[in-house]
Amino acid sequence: MRLWKSWIIAKKDLTMMIRRRAPLAILIGLPVGMGAALPAVIESVISRKGFSAAVDSNLISAFGFFFVILAALIPLYISSYSIIGEKVEKSLEPLLSTPTTDGEILMGKYIGTFIPAVFSIYLGAAVYMALMDAFTRNDFGYLFFPNWGFTLLLATAVPLSSTYAITLSVFISSKFSNVMSAYQMGGLTLLPFLALYVLGEIGLVTLDNTTNVLIISSFLLLVTILMYFISRATFGREKILTEWK
Repeated sequence: MRLWKSWIIAKKDLTMMIRRRAPLAILIGLPVGMGAALPAVIESVISRKGFSAAVDSNLISAFGFFFVILAALIPLYISSYSIIGEKVEKSLEPLLSTPTTDGEILMGKYIGTFIPAVFSIYLGAAVYMALMDAFTRNDFGYLFFPNWGFTLLLATAVPLSSTYAITLSVFISSKFSNVMSAYQMGGLTLLPFLALYVLGEIGLVTLDNTTNVLIISSFLLLVTILMYFISRATFGREKILTEWK
């Protein structure tokens, strides 16, 4: 595989995304907005309910798991927009006629979605950690962030969640010709993420515990590998031109 060929495709997708307002607004606005809004919500809940430090830390950790969910939601939309958008605009076929392998094209699509998505999640997480520390330092007497659990979550679960979403979107894009339909169908697969968040919020699962983070990341790795092979089998010149809707 010639990665420089994949990088050319990735740069083209990045350029197209910057020019389109909808993907760019979701890419930047959603994680940064979430990073700013969640600390305000937590501060309001803590001040009204007078929670203990232990409950406070569980709530903060559970809310931090939102960034793992966003790490899947954002690539689902961007990747679906990239592939289905090109299919609708008839710009995918010329790309398939270039002297580039299917694997190089697919890797270019992965890179073009993965880099901006993960960067935006880390940006939103940085805003969240900074504001959360500012709101809770007096209550805790120390800076809650950064800590090992959340750092490990950002280093493992976030990129794996993004990669899973990208591979999933390739498969879903072969079944739909509408971006929002593909996005909504992919979103249904994120219900286990939401279940984990709820379990974390009610204290049944500690989402900043390193062992739990490693278990979650290991499961994501297995699912991502499976989805990669499925998407790789789906993404082929003949299938795209003759079978994709």
